[in-house]
Amino acid sequence: MLFQRFSPFLICFFALLCSGLCSERINPAGIRGAIILSAESVNDESLQKFYDFSGEEPKIVILVLDGSKTSKDHATTIQEKISKEKVNVSKLLTLESDTVQENIKTATGLWLVGQGPESLKNCEYLDSIKSLINRRAVLGAGGRLIEGFGISGADIFPGAEIRYSLAEELKQKRGTVRYDFAKGSSLILRGRAMRLLGEGEINITLAASDTRKEKNIILNEGSRAADLTALRFAAVARNGPDFPPQKLSDPRVEKGALIIIGGGAMPRAVTKRFIQIAGGDQASIVVLPTAVPDSMVEDSGSIANAFRKLGAKEVTVLSERTLSKVDGDEYLQVLKRATGIWFGGGRQWRFVDAYHDTKALGLMREVLKKGGVIMGSSAGASIQAEYLVRGNPLGNQDMMAEGYEKGLGFLEGVAVDQHFAERNRFKDLASVVDRFPQILGIGIDEGTALIVKGPVGLVQGKGQVHFYDRRKETKDADKDYESVGRGGRYQLVQRKVLNPGKAEEKKDQKD
Repeated sequence: MLFQRFSPFLICFFALLCSGLCSERINPAGIRGAIILSAESVNDESLQKFYDFSGEEPKIVILVLDGSKTSKDHATTIQEKISKEKVNVSKLLTLESDTVQENIKTATGLWLVGQGPESLKNCEYLDSIKSLINRRAVLGAGGRLIEGFGISGADIFPGAEIRYSLAEELKQKRGTVRYDFAKGSSLILRGRAMRLLGEGEINITLAASDTRKEKNIILNEGSRAADLTALRFAAVARNGPDFPPQKLSDPRVEKGALIIIGGGAMPRAVTKRFIQIAGGDQASIVVLPTAVPDSMVEDSGSIANAFRKLGAKEVTVLSERTLSKVDGDEYLQVLKRATGIWFGGGRQWRFVDAYHDTKALGLMREVLKKGGVIMGSSAGASIQAEYLVRGNPLGNQDMMAEGYEKGLGFLEGVAVDQHFAERNRFKDLASVVDRFPQILGIGIDEGTALIVKGPVGLVQGKGQVHFYDRRKETKDADKDYESVGRGGRYQLVQRKVLNPGKAEEKKDQKD
């Protein structure tokens, strides 16, 4: 009787739960192979790239998806152009051929020809065509057929709505990215990197949300590159709750400590403090060099050795970034033992790619709950905040990069920038809090650390930490922030300087 009474509620609850837990995690790496799409049915530059991507020993298949004479003529022309590069590397097939499946399975490149998107969506060999991308091969098409690559068709181009230049206007679905191909334009998607070919333009659109206007990104001769993952993250975020929310949680660390360093030389006293909080000679330290390119991962050995010399019992470097590794048993077992975590420098978007929506991130938060410590410098400082600055994978100049605005959130309600005074980033952080005044902006100089316990941050090192609070006016008309020097403390929840520290005192005395 009790179940029957509440069954509608339970059914609704489990439906919502499943929708949250069962939603597919976006793969930051993009696709395994390559896709080339052209607004023109036959485009020389696109075909040249298609051939180049087909490998040192290309095996190319040109598949006609319908029986129209126009499609067959286009396929013949395409084969002739490819054959100019090297003879006997391509086969022209129609759906009536007995060897279509066999040839698709072994092709290094597959060019599809058809008059409309339906011919791809309804193709009996669609599963084989999709699997070709997973073999790191290249898939190409031109003309109206390219619309069939989007989510309303064969769903080959991740998260995309694709419109051919002559397509009728349709309302965009929220949560998708729309690509409008103008005449003469072509696009290469390889992994996560997108690049425009040709002289035409491609208009990329993010649909409006309740709080954000429709956003258009134009790929043209002046700006040819875009990032698939950032666009997909941004589209999904626009389809969910607003971020950052108007009401943010208070910035405090209930248990354990955060050590947030502004880059440059790390103060030795701060490093010792890190080991001490982590348990001294019983400390289990995890080093995460995730933010650097793979070629630089080995350099993390020096910081690991420094932690060992300071007495840590166990130091483990975890350099993997794929979901299968990050959420694998070996990785998770190390994080379960961890009493301290080090986030290294580099590019902060790589931390997001590796750890968003993972079990590993939950275990990192458990380190704090157990009274442990998380420390990071440069990119490893910014990633600790709830709001992430400089997250654009295409460059670190954009303070607010939609799609990469969520940090790992160890310190809620804040945005953290680094290399602050040295790179004159004062106006940069001001632009963030002007846009989102609910955020507390924190800028940290090189060689300087903000050590956060509870709601209070203690400044250590040679420089200063600068706090931006748009809830109040600063006393100094020449600056819109408050600075705290070595030994000084700042109340993060009350947004109040408790002690300005030595740097501020010296300046006052000099004045």
